[in-house]
Amino acid sequence: MKSTILQFFQFSVVGQISFAVDIAVLWLLADELPLMWARILAFALAVLTNWLCHRLYTFKEHATLDAKLKEATQFAVASLVGLLPNVGLYWLTICSDVYAHYSDWSFAPVAAMLPGIFVGHCLNFVLSKYWVFKRKTDDVVDYP
Repeated sequence: MKSTILQFFQFSVVGQISFAVDIAVLWLLADELPLMWARILAFALAVLTNWLCHRLYTFKEHATLDAKLKEATQFAVASLVGLLPNVGLYWLTICSDVYAHYSDWSFAPVAAMLPGIFVGHCLNFVLSKYWVFKRKTDDVVDYP
């Protein structure tokens, strides 16, 4: 069994890949859609990337073939929980007076993502490790 530190490291590597997807999609859509819609679409594609990579890399020993639908559903729910601080902090940031001062800079919509992504990342790790990709043997208590 992997240590929690190693899993968090692997989770963070996958998070960086998903972050790249998130940034790329937001960057492409920021001028085409209202910022909140662009943010939500970017988040949805990052979630899909996240689940696939975690299933194949971070939590591969926990992932069983017969549990794909349940696991995907739980990951979607966990991601929606993570969406609250992610998009909530994004909204607070883009509505702030500070953002108004640099909103004309090309990187402003991406920079506004950072606080929410950090909080959502930590929350999603806990939910993924202890709920979504929880091994069946984690439920079993071994009495001496």
